[in-house]
Amino acid sequence: MRAAAYTGPGRAAEVIGFRDVEAPAAGPGEVLVRVGAVGLNPVDVKIRAAGHDFGAIRYSDRPGWDVAGTVVAVGDGVTGWAVGDAVFALARFPEAAHTLAELVAVPAADLAAAPRAWSTAQAGAASLAALTAWQALDAAGIGADRDARVLVLGGAGGVGHVTVQLAKARGALVIATASPAKQDLVASWGADEVIDYRDESALAAIGAVDAVIVTVSDTLPPRGAVDAGTAVITITGFSAAQEAELRSWGADPVQRILVAANGAQLAEIAALADAGRLAVHLDAEFGFDDLAAAQERVESGRVTGKVVVIVDPDA
Repeated sequence: MRAAAYTGPGRAAEVIGFRDVEAPAAGPGEVLVRVGAVGLNPVDVKIRAAGHDFGAIRYSDRPGWDVAGTVVAVGDGVTGWAVGDAVFALARFPEAAHTLAELVAVPAADLAAAPRAWSTAQAGAASLAALTAWQALDAAGIGADRDARVLVLGGAGGVGHVTVQLAKARGALVIATASPAKQDLVASWGADEVIDYRDESALAAIGAVDAVIVTVSDTLPPRGAVDAGTAVITITGFSAAQEAELRSWGADPVQRILVAANGAQLAEIAALADAGRLAVHLDAEFGFDDLAAAQERVESGRVTGKVVVIVDPDA
């Protein structure tokens, strides 16, 4: 089969190529998926450029973690899946998964039925971002059983736009930051208030919130948003000095999360999608042969929502 591969670390256009590899089989506990679409995330471009592991995230010269497609075989011990099922997953993360290929073997525990309300492209783009948002809200203690105020820093990004919607689905009042050009779009996803991330006076007027979800690098929440017991969850990490400062303000917990593959959570996310409560905004779709251009789009830092690669439009 045909699979994407890196020749080494470096710029996308210089190191991304394709190779013919032996097609995988569905091992025990696995499902073989014909790949329709694969979402790209900042981690994809960072690990390609560096050419090595990022902490627990395993580098491979065969990229890809998000996937949506069709089941073509099931391995021993697998129940609940049949040939022809439309599925999506964050496969094996943070281990290597090799989803940017025509076929991929995925642990059955990582899979969920693709939402009927979404296209294959949307399902392929969703998993890492949606699970990150879900698990960040869990870490912050934001559930449907509490009346919470949540601040999302970076409300128009891949994780941010899903976080806005999931927080609303859990009953929170949601405040989000975005550039002026994207504020109407973020509001359309359910944000109760959208603030220009450069407007210091508006940021200062937010007042204390129950949780801050930080989806952009090297960004601290505004001082007035953090009070004793405010949960501050980041997907990119804080320096030791930044974490100490947040704790001095009373933030608790202060936590960086690393998303984990979880098919059961994806099934809950899919249910929200089919209920019309969650959408995935596609910034751009690229063909498989245009993988380098797709990664360059992610690297540009100008993405609204998600970038997706269509491997097989018929899968």
